[in-house]
Amino acid sequence: MISADPDEPLHVFDLPQIHTKPSGTEILRTLDLLAIKPRSFTSNGHEAVKAPAVHPAGVTRYLTSFISSSLSWLDTDELREAVWDAAAARLSERSGRTAMPAMSRVFTIPSPWGEELTLTLHEPSLTADNLGMKTWVSSYLLSQRLHTLLESTPQLVPSETTTPTPKADRTLRALELGAGTGLVGLSFAAIRGKSASIHLTDLPDIVPNLAHNTALNVELLTKTAATVTTDVLDWSVVPEPLPTQEEQYDLILAADPLYSAKHPKWLVDTIGHWLSRGLDARVVTEMPLRDAYLPQVQEFRQRMEQLGLAVVDEGEEVGYDDWESADGGALAVRCWWSVWGWSEKL
Repeated sequence: MISADPDEPLHVFDLPQIHTKPSGTEILRTLDLLAIKPRSFTSNGHEAVKAPAVHPAGVTRYLTSFISSSLSWLDTDELREAVWDAAAARLSERSGRTAMPAMSRVFTIPSPWGEELTLTLHEPSLTADNLGMKTWVSSYLLSQRLHTLLESTPQLVPSETTTPTPKADRTLRALELGAGTGLVGLSFAAIRGKSASIHLTDLPDIVPNLAHNTALNVELLTKTAATVTTDVLDWSVVPEPLPTQEEQYDLILAADPLYSAKHPKWLVDTIGHWLSRGLDARVVTEMPLRDAYLPQVQEFRQRMEQLGLAVVDEGEEVGYDDWESADGGALAVRCWWSVWGWSEKL
């Protein structure tokens, strides 16, 4: 049995060698030991991101030996395919985050009552045209902030409507724009439970995975009696007819929503269509302050003010994305979070 003591790293020669014809179970167990996981969003680069039990020297050649072998001693084609797939995945992981295969990631979310909630999110393998299916550091930071945000911002309650229902009995209606993998919206749902409903939206190619992640967390959402729906919402398309007062939302959430010169206008126009005009209506955003997109962030702020919204609360914080920096360390990302309300009603 392979020791996984991080204080005594193994060499690849200590692992099962292909010339000994190890069993399929033994090979797969070893390949799992060699798995590299993406960096934690809280990692400052000092924690290991791969299994520390195996010295990296020679690992690539070791993995290639399994891929190039016929594995003829294994009993079934299915077992051989599993070994080849696992070895190829381990090689891909060593080529950077974008080369990693599809994965399920577990996130813990703090709650107002002190319990940590656990969410599981599926992320498909990444390509240049599906980066919306990756969980980004700003989403992680906002998910960690939601419980204190809701405590420190008592205005986040259902807005007044013409409905005579007592305020305490109404459900807060929330909308997430550009939900991606759903971390922020699902965290909000788990925290608020039956006191709120949330509608998670994104573009057509992203929504199927978003719906899948909602289904993955059905046990937690059922336990907290949360109501979550998903659908397509394209910011570039003006809704026809425009949303009625009853269709608008008390709260809009958005994390890392700006990665095109067109997005500030589209995003603010969409907020203008869907945000309730109630006294307590709020927009909560978090976005990275990347140099290339600072003009879009500034334009977003200006357009929000032109719409009639004002900052209720804001701040900056630093997280660590699961990309690597040029020196191979964790990539620190400075992010700006903000809470907005209608200026004439503050």
